[in-house]
Amino acid sequence: MDISKVGFTEDLEDLNARLARAEAEAEHLKKQVRMAVNLRYHLMPYIFPVFSDLKQVDVYADQIGAARVGGDFFDILRIDNDHIGILVADIFDGGDAAALFMVTFKLYLQGEISMGFSPDKLMEVINNRLSRTNEDDLCLSAWYGEYEVSTGKISAVNAGHEPPIILRQDKAHVYEDNSFSYLLGVTEGVRYKSYDIALSPGDSLLLYTDGMVKAVNAEGVHYSTGRMAEVMEGCHGGSAEKIVEELQEDLLKYAGEVPLPDDATLLCLKRKGANEL
Repeated sequence: MDISKVGFTEDLEDLNARLARAEAEAEHLKKQVRMAVNLRYHLMPYIFPVFSDLKQVDVYADQIGAARVGGDFFDILRIDNDHIGILVADIFDGGDAAALFMVTFKLYLQGEISMGFSPDKLMEVINNRLSRTNEDDLCLSAWYGEYEVSTGKISAVNAGHEPPIILRQDKAHVYEDNSFSYLLGVTEGVRYKSYDIALSPGDSLLLYTDGMVKAVNAEGVHYSTGRMAEVMEGCHGGSAEKIVEELQEDLLKYAGEVPLPDDATLLCLKRKGANEL
């Protein structure tokens, strides 16, 4: 017997076995990632109204997905009988890792919101937790607000995100504020600053991700917040769902055949007027 051939055969069998194990592990990892991606979508509310007992508030959200896996996320959370939380977030990297990171963010948010933290403290706690476990060096922007149903007051934190648009008496404008804070997940110890927005009956607040303003038409011109404001004004005090749907329709019409470079996510909260209750 040729001993050298026996050794070669054994080495080859060992290599094949290791390759088979590696392929099995890779397939298992792919399944876990697919589960995380699917979980990300299932964790976002898609049945409206979310809170049928809160007649004074009208809230609706939706997103247009880009071709690749994006990092957009929205949420609407019940805090107590008079407060709800609204969130729009965006990870600055697409793909499977972004989906996993966003699921982690969602779980941290759900876990900490019950502790009664103010929005600025809540973002501080979540940022510290994300930063400690951020092995992929990802980061995300987020706009989080707690809406008081009885008064129309919103206490909000802007963690590196797009500013909201306010529609008031058929006039829409970007709500700029100097409380723009750091992205989440970059470094521990960051302090966040909250600010207040007051919605009168009939007012609407729109949150969105940068996928809206990254979209371009055939001439390469970007969709703009100015155009978004015009579309909102054209809704003439319509429902939150109408505002979101009109914006989505206008965005797709504007882009035409040009693919969207990123997810485009919208969340609209309206304080109903007396004639709408």
